[in-house]
Amino acid sequence: MLAILFALFGSFWFAFSMVCTNRGVLSIDYFRGLLANLGANALFVCLYVLLFVDTIDLWRPVNLIFVAVGIFVPGVARFFIFKGMERLGAPITSCLTNSGPLFAILIAVIFLGEQPTFTNILGAFSIVGGIMALSWKGAAKTWRTQDLVFPIIAAFLFAARDNLVRFAVVKIPSPVVGAAIASVTSFVTMALAYLAFGEKKPFPRFAKRGLGYFGISGFMNFLSYVLTYTALSMERVSIISPLVNGSSLFVLPLTAMFLKDVEKLTARKIGATLLVVLGVFLIAWEKL
Repeated sequence: MLAILFALFGSFWFAFSMVCTNRGVLSIDYFRGLLANLGANALFVCLYVLLFVDTIDLWRPVNLIFVAVGIFVPGVARFFIFKGMERLGAPITSCLTNSGPLFAILIAVIFLGEQPTFTNILGAFSIVGGIMALSWKGAAKTWRTQDLVFPIIAAFLFAARDNLVRFAVVKIPSPVVGAAIASVTSFVTMALAYLAFGEKKPFPRFAKRGLGYFGISGFMNFLSYVLTYTALSMERVSIISPLVNGSSLFVLPLTAMFLKDVEKLTARKIGATLLVVLGVFLIAWEKL
C-alpha cells in the first residue's frame, strides 16, 4: 500500500511541475527552460543522495541502464512534453502523455513477464479513459493534428522508462541513486544538444521569471522522481505506472488555482474524475 501512496504523491508533484512549466513558457523558450528544469532536478537529486544515502556504488554494470534511461527520460521525453505544451497547451499534452500506462503494461507483460490482474488492467483503462475525458476541451480545435505526435512519443518513452527502471532498480541498494544517474545524464545530454543545435538568442525581457518557474518545476520533478523510483522498487510496473501517470487528475484543479483557468463544474468532469478514482481503487484493491 505504501508503494501506491508514493506513486500517487509522485503523480501530484509531476502535475504541479507541469503547471509551473506552463507559466515558464510564457517568458522563455522551452529549450532553455528545459535546461533549467533538468539542472534543478539533477542538483536536488544529487544533494539528496549525498545527504541521505549511505551506500553509493556508481560502478555497478546495471547502472548503465540508468544512463540509457537518462539519455531519453527525462530529457528527451520532457523536450517532447514542453514542445507539446507550446503547440497544444497543458491539458491536451497531459492527457496524451498519460496514455503511457497502456504502453507500460504491454511492455511489462512482454519483456518483464508480469501478469497483471483483471482489476489491474481494468483500473489502468479506467484511469486513462477518465483522464482523456477530463482533459478534453470539446470540438474547438486551434492546433495541428501532427502536433499530437509530441506527447505520444513522450508517453512511449515514459512507458519504456518505467520498465527499464523496474528491471534495474531492484538490483541496487538505493533507488534514488538510479534516479540521480538518470537525471545527471539527462541534463548533460540536453545541454550538449543545446550547445550543438539550440538557437543562442538573447534572453527576453522576462527571462528570469521564466527560469524561476522552470527551476521550481525542476524541484517538483525531483520530489516526483524520488517517490516514483522508490515506488517502482517496491511494486510491479502494471500497478505503479498507471498511478504515476495519472497526473492529469491534479493538473486541471491546479491549473484552475494557479493559472486562473477557472472552468464550470460539469457532469462530464464529475464523471471523468470518478473514473480516475475508480481506476485507482481497482489497482489498489489487491493491496488493501
